[in-house]
Amino acid sequence: MPVWTSANPRIAALAALLCLAVAGNSPPAAGFSVAALEQRFDNGLLVVDGRIDYSLTATATEALENGVDLVISQRLSLERPRWWWRDVEVVSQQRRYRLAYHAMSRRYVLNRLASGESRSYRSLDALLTRLGTIEAWPVIGRDRLDDQQTYRLRFETELDVEALPRLLRTVAWASDDWQLRSEPATLEVRP
Repeated sequence: MPVWTSANPRIAALAALLCLAVAGNSPPAAGFSVAALEQRFDNGLLVVDGRIDYSLTATATEALENGVDLVISQRLSLERPRWWWRDVEVVSQQRRYRLAYHAMSRRYVLNRLASGESRSYRSLDALLTRLGTIEAWPVIGRDRLDDQQTYRLRFETELDVEALPRLLRTVAWASDDWQLRSEPATLEVRP
């Protein structure tokens, strides 16, 4: 068993203060995280509300501001768990959004790819806040669910590296700066 000398506690305290100082000055980590996810039934329809915190790396932000469009994918699925085999996927839906920057107007543009709906924002933070707000995403009618079953709702989001330009895509696969995705968030659903 080691014997502590009078110098060891001073060195340990100094090291702890140094670690706190370095940790306090570090920038917030970039990435995607599901901050809140809720399900509810509205007029017989299962809908999902949620909030996702999107934070781009400096590399992705720089690419966006230099004319590279970024595609963000959001996936929502409803599964029926089984103990003896893989879970049954009842519903699987995906929303894809394109983020762009227009240098002439100095505005960030969010475009929903399926519908073509487009909105512009003065700041990247405003665009990411809007992208991270999910309101009443329709999933499935209550009448299509078995009352005796428990279902699992799963949500995840990621930067679609495959949508990047070809030369950048090869670099992106090897770089952590482009590997932006959330951990899957799950909810239990009972009809």
